[in-house]
Amino acid sequence: MAELHKKSANDTHYWKAWVYRKKLYVESGIIGVNKNKEEIQLGLFENGKKRLERLVEEKRNQGFVDSMGPEELIIHIYNNGSWSHEDLQDASMELCKLIEKELDETGVGFTDGVGIGDEEMVNIFCMVDDLDIAVEKIRRVISMQKLIDNNDIFLYERNVEDINLLKTRG
Repeated sequence: MAELHKKSANDTHYWKAWVYRKKLYVESGIIGVNKNKEEIQLGLFENGKKRLERLVEEKRNQGFVDSMGPEELIIHIYNNGSWSHEDLQDASMELCKLIEKELDETGVGFTDGVGIGDEEMVNIFCMVDDLDIAVEKIRRVISMQKLIDNNDIFLYERNVEDINLLKTRG
């Protein structure tokens, strides 16, 4: 798999490509804005790895550089006692799906599962390519959910080791 990006003054373009069986898959767009997908059928005797290498070289000639890889975000949801454990689980799974959809459709990243602990806390794990855009997208999704009404939701960015309050009501 190849992952490249190119920053400009206002945005970051990304390009990802990989070979699977006899097809070359390409995703590209502007992080946080759009995502384009392309599926290229390889010829019967065409070497997918070599075709991918040629495309990567073309992108590098256009100013793209290797991506540093995604950053991990963890969304902590603390139950203030007004939700049953089962309701908190269901709402957290629903929230995870909505965040996954938003991050995926805009090319920012993806969710990497939900960790349901005791009756007081749920974690949603995310892998993102642009921290600032991801936080903006996650805030927007969370602000539209009933889960936020009676729970504290925090965002933990592993590399900074800092907890940032996303939003609290209640």
